[in-house]
Amino acid sequence: MHIVYLVHDFPERGLSTGGAGNYVANIAQIMQKNGHKVQVVTESKEQTVILWRGIEIHYIRAAKGFKDTGKHMPTYKKVLKNLWRSYWYNKTVAEINKNEKVDIVQSVNTYGISLFRVKRIPYIVRLSSYPSLWAAAEKDAFNFDEGIKLRRVDEKIHMRAIKKADTVISPSYLIANIVKEKIDKRVKVIESPVLMPEDKELGLQENMLVSDQYFVTYGALANRKSIKVLASIIDKVLEKYKDMKYVIIGRDRLVSDHGKYVMASKILDSSIVCNKERFFFMGEISDRNRLFAIVKNAHLCILPTRIDNLPNTVLESMALGKIVISSDKTSVEQLILDGHNGFLAEIDSAEGLFQKIDYVMQLSDEEKRKIESRAKDRVKDLTPEKVYAKMMNVYVETITDYRQKN
Repeated sequence: MHIVYLVHDFPERGLSTGGAGNYVANIAQIMQKNGHKVQVVTESKEQTVILWRGIEIHYIRAAKGFKDTGKHMPTYKKVLKNLWRSYWYNKTVAEINKNEKVDIVQSVNTYGISLFRVKRIPYIVRLSSYPSLWAAAEKDAFNFDEGIKLRRVDEKIHMRAIKKADTVISPSYLIANIVKEKIDKRVKVIESPVLMPEDKELGLQENMLVSDQYFVTYGALANRKSIKVLASIIDKVLEKYKDMKYVIIGRDRLVSDHGKYVMASKILDSSIVCNKERFFFMGEISDRNRLFAIVKNAHLCILPTRIDNLPNTVLESMALGKIVISSDKTSVEQLILDGHNGFLAEIDSAEGLFQKIDYVMQLSDEEKRKIESRAKDRVKDLTPEKVYAKMMNVYVETITDYRQKN
């Protein structure tokens, strides 16, 4: 089978990306290792084609003509930019198809890439986010219901683009059900695969962590990931647990803070006053083995969120057999049953998050080992082999239905 994936970013050469990019990298490798021809189309400032682990990566200038000035972009320009993106992604697919017949295309829903889909090729859209909710979650205060009600112009483009797909899939039931109501179309839930290195590859390199116990938070540093809630409790946690350290890993970025934009590291620095010597902000770590080594050796993974779509950070931490503390009613509840294989706090509740950390710290080693074991068990069904079988069923069904209709 010849499969082409369309995604706005891709972790080639160790570059860090969001969840969509990491998912495409994982599923592309799974398909390629099972004998399928795989190509990925993604964005860059330069147009080129490279080979990455046996997979052709086509870099295109999808947003050429729309220079990012760092200033607010008017709505009409955002719309035009998204239309232009969709045109170039799908033009590239058509060109690939001319050289060798493409059996199926799988696109993320980001930017409405599927809007100008190539109609003669079966097309799948995988939901990576729900834009209006994600935008609402980056504000100072977050309200789920208000986020759902937002009527943004680019949201209409997204929905119209998704409707054009032959099949729509989602990693979480939460986002699947929201979109299903909007497009009046079935959305299949296929949880994301978990590709982890062998334990022997995960040697801890950080000298300041080797002999000590520590909490870890990693991923996007954003309001959507409750960075300010975290910042408000780290000093309190370290004050109570004086033999612990706290590690945060992620790309430093601007965060909305009472009408202003402030770097996440500055928010953390100003919030942690008494225990700075035991707090470590390590920035972005693009070396996945080094990152996973730090996570694997952590005492707890603290990964709160406001809204998500089965986050990779939670999947990875559970696969490493870690106790995860995250947030309820965010899609994470699909993975974690509170108190059984991890813990869930109320969204944006600093006190609730602290209490969950405090509760876990009081558990006996035996109780912790049981929870860690159940966490690992939960993601056993997300091995490359099992997810491959599920995705092949989707691909074959999509191609068969497409041929019958056309």
